Amino acid sequence: MNCHKRMLAVLIAAIFVVGATTLLVAKDNPMGIAPKYEITFSAPTVVGGTLLPAGDYKIIHEMQGAEHIMIFKSANGKTEVKAKCSLVQLSEKAKTTEQRYTENAKNEHVLIEMTFRGDTAKHVLVQ
Repeated sequence: MNCHKRMLAVLIAAIFVVGATTLLVAKDNPMGIAPKYEITFSAPTVVGGTLLPAGDYKIIHEMQGAEHIMIFKSANGKTEVKAKCSLVQLSEKAKTTEQRYTENAKNEHVLIEMTFRGDTAKHVLVQ
């Protein structure tokens, strides 16, 4: 009987640890999105009104007051662009990472939307 009580105590402790970890992760990520991403542009792309050269970029999502801001930093650290975005909740976690583009009057690719695998919201860039 003593063994059963110990096993029950260990089980309850394990459930508590898993629950506390889940709450901490949810607290750190209340919007259902990761704070950092990586993206590769295969062609020059307009982001937040700035034409970025093709290449690899790190994206940091942060809040500035009530505004959602995405910061695109080139892999070499020479380029940094900020773009406002709004979050649109998804019905379930995104199964894939996707980007949507349009073209402007100069026939340049313009990034308008991003969804990252595992997130529960998509980023819609403010034009």
